[in-house]
This record gives sequence, structure tokens and C-alpha cells, in this order.
Amino acid sequence: MASLLTVSKAKNPAPGRYIITLKAEVSFSAHISSAQASIASTTSNITHELGTINGYAGEFFESDLDDLRANPEVDSIEEDGICETCYETQFVHVLPLIHLSKLTEF
Repeated sequence: MASLLTVSKAKNPAPGRYIITLKAEVSFSAHISSAQASIASTTSNITHELGTINGYAGEFFESDLDDLRANPEVDSIEEDGICETCYETQFVHVLPLIHLSKLTEF
């Protein structure tokens, strides 16, 4: 039996949601087609296709996640995380970027 990939942990995980990154030489479209066909559970699904990183995100039931962990086309799996921002509204005058570029040497 092939060894299973370790799932990287997120600081503030979204339960049951994961980001799957494929190996560089793996065809994204072929893998997505076979992954969608092989997901056994009706509770698992691919929610975002991330072609720019050759990967995808989704909600995966434990047995489907284990199948992905054993898949030789998968490079890494990490928990999807929840990011929160905290900000304070301030009203300030901001120079348009065109003016900043004239005032600042890059």
C-alpha cells in the first residue's frame, strides 16, 4: 500500500475543506475529470478549480480525502483556512496614484 500524504494543518481550519495541489507534470483537466468521477461520497465535492496553481479546493469526506492522499498525482494537501480581517474605517485624503508616481522616485 502506498504511503499517504500528510495533510498540512491550517491555523484556523474550515472543517472538511481542503486545498489539493497537483504535481507540476500532471494534467489539471485530466486529473479533475477523473477526481470528480472517483469521488464516492455524495457529501464530497470540488468547489473551486485553481488552474493557476495546478490544483483545486473542495469539501471532502474522510474516505475521499484518503483516496486523494494516496493518489500519486497529488503533490500536497492542506486544510483550507478561515481568514478574518479587522479594520477601522478612517476618512483621509488620498492622492491619486498618478500624483504619487510623479512625486516618488521608484
